[in-house]
Parts: sequence; structure tokens; C-alpha cells
Amino acid sequence: MSSNIEPLARAMAERICRSHQMTESEIQGWVDRHWEIAAAMLESGAMDERGEWQPGQDWRRGLEAYRERLAAKHEIR
Repeated sequence: MSSNIEPLARAMAERICRSHQMTESEIQGWVDRHWEIAAAMLESGAMDERGEWQPGQDWRRGLEAYRERLAAKHEIR
């Protein structure tokens, strides 16, 4: 599944990894597994492009956006 937000979400996930001092050898795998969560957080407004939580936003909206993403991805067609 690819979308317009994917490159932005992947970059955001990389920044989060680096800010938490993850080793370079671990970053790509982590990003591959978590970019869709980053995308949902961006789409919901819970986080900005730098991976910073936004004041006044409820992280649960991001979680719900992620659930919706997963449901759409795994929907039987």
C-alpha cells in the first residue's frame, strides 16, 4: 500500500528513531514496520512532521486513524 503521505511518514519515523539514538542498522526495519502508524498520527493531527506531539490533540484520534488504515488495508474485496 502506497500513498502520498508515505514518504513524509517514513521520514518522520526516521527522525523519531534518530532522536531516540537507535542504531543506523535498526532504523530501516523499524521504519518499514511503523511508517503507517506515523502516517495515521500525521493525518489525525496528533503529531507534526518532526514527530512531535501536538498540544491539545488527543493521541487516541491517531490510534483510531491507524485502526481505520489497517481495516481498509485488510478489507476483503
